[in-house]
Amino acid sequence: MSHLSDEEFEDILQGIISQPEHLNNCKDCSGKLSEKQALGERLRLAFKEVESDEKLVEAIRKSIKGQKDAAPRRVRIGLHWRGWVTAAAAALIIIVPMIFYLVTPTPATAAQAALVKIHEHNISGNHEFYSEADPAKLAAYFKNKLGFSPYMPEVAHGLALRGCCVRHFREQIVGSYVVDTPEGVMSIIVVMDKPETLGMGEKIEMGGHTIWKSSFAKCKMATIRLGDYSYCAVGEISHSYLIDLLSKLLHEQEL
Repeated sequence: MSHLSDEEFEDILQGIISQPEHLNNCKDCSGKLSEKQALGERLRLAFKEVESDEKLVEAIRKSIKGQKDAAPRRVRIGLHWRGWVTAAAAALIIIVPMIFYLVTPTPATAAQAALVKIHEHNISGNHEFYSEADPAKLAAYFKNKLGFSPYMPEVAHGLALRGCCVRHFREQIVGSYVVDTPEGVMSIIVVMDKPETLGMGEKIEMGGHTIWKSSFAKCKMATIRLGDYSYCAVGEISHSYLIDLLSKLLHEQEL
């Protein structure tokens, strides 16, 4: 099997070409794309928050002004450029370590990017997707594909199951199903990894269980550990709603 080239990855990231079917069958390329997407998002968010340091700007301004006032006319241009070179060097001292940190995404960040990618694939319609709203049929599908049937929320209060899909995550075959909610579409992705390894930082105690939450790109995430599996709720939906839906899964487990 031939893998995607760096040029193809770049074209996918820039939206020049759509994601090829190869990504659905190749965990190496799928993981590499997730890491590149995670890196791009971290760079975007980091530089979005970058602001000029007022002390550095003022020091550079005074240095240039002092050089401009003291220097003879015939060397003024050279000193002017020297000031800007000094400023550029100072900026690099700050930026280069930042770039070094950002180009080495943590496994947790890559995991969150992969979860968001699975959700985006689920709602894209560009891959194999078992479209079914009957919970019993979805349970049978999961049992056949994964060997177990995950907990699913009771279809009520504006909730509706859209279908499910089997994907690869961290070299594992995992199942996910899509739920239509009053706030939008979300995916529940069932993985064996514990929430701590997925980069879920903030914890909320609920009914004797812990729910973790996090965010990546435009998506919010909430995760609960039930038995041997973590249920990751992902979507452009508020954390409060995701947590409320996971509490419904907790209720199903207790029945």
